[in-house]
Amino acid sequence: MNQKKTKKIKLFMKKIIFFFLLIITISCKNKEIDHSKDNDTEIQKIGHLYQPEKINTGPVKSDIDLNKKSYEINIYNSDLLEKNMKFLKGHSAKIAILYRNFLIQNEYNYNNIVVRIHQKNNSSYDFKYSEKQLLEIENKRHLNPSENK
Repeated sequence: MNQKKTKKIKLFMKKIIFFFLLIITISCKNKEIDHSKDNDTEIQKIGHLYQPEKINTGPVKSDIDLNKKSYEINIYNSDLLEKNMKFLKGHSAKIAILYRNFLIQNEYNYNNIVVRIHQKNNSSYDFKYSEKQLLEIENKRHLNPSENK
């Protein structure tokens, strides 16, 4: 009789543990950002400046920190960026600052911004900027207005 109760208790405990693991797994998934209510003027500026075929934005999928995330912006097939490969880092910094402004305006907390530039020849370039780096770049641009082109 004792063995039957022990088996039932073990089975019950396994079900409870499974249930809690299921809840934790579901609640910890990265949620997609609903940009439908966001002020997207900064994203539109990026589109106007670089005229890519497509722009995707959102949180980086591998982030664990729920309070502050890394966000990415993917720019696909921009003729301007392809023609100015020598200045790709400078362009990516400008894109990151505009995307940062978008995140701030719409009250998203971020750690890093990743700019991914995808070219027609299937090559892609990734640039990662921390909050501190973006502030330094922005301050430098304010001191040297000729870089704001």
